[in-house]
Amino acid sequence: MESMQLSPMLPPTDSLFPDPGGTPADFNRLLELLKARLGEEGVLCPAPVADHRPEVSNHWTPVSTGRSRQPVTSKKINRPCFLLAQPISLVMRDHRPFYGSPLRLIQGPERIEAGWWDAQLAVRDYFVAQSSEGACYWVYQERAHQEVRWFLHGLFA
Repeated sequence: MESMQLSPMLPPTDSLFPDPGGTPADFNRLLELLKARLGEEGVLCPAPVADHRPEVSNHWTPVSTGRSRQPVTSKKINRPCFLLAQPISLVMRDHRPFYGSPLRLIQGPERIEAGWWDAQLAVRDYFVAQSSEGACYWVYQERAHQEVRWFLHGLFA
């Protein structure tokens, strides 16, 4: 096969959309439409809290409050945006956590020991785990107990 017509390759872009979006007024109108259809609590923006515990730091607030803050992190960490409201206890099969299929640990651990100051102690080792279907999950092993207990805490998109 031979190409008869060539065109130069476009330069790489850092944005998701090649053309800039509308004006700030257009953006505000979109937010108002979304809030009218989904309700105030249906349109959220990230409002991270400076805390090592994921269930505390991954905080969302209604966009109408306008309190979106930038996260305070010193390094890039691999955490999912989607955390479960309550972690799911995982069963163990052949000494591996199991969620639909055996999970393979592909990254980690990220050790978290925090919450001693407010009586919500979290002593965990977090891992990125992959199922046999290729889905990635954020799982942790509790280290505060004698028995090995694994939990599913987040989902990667």
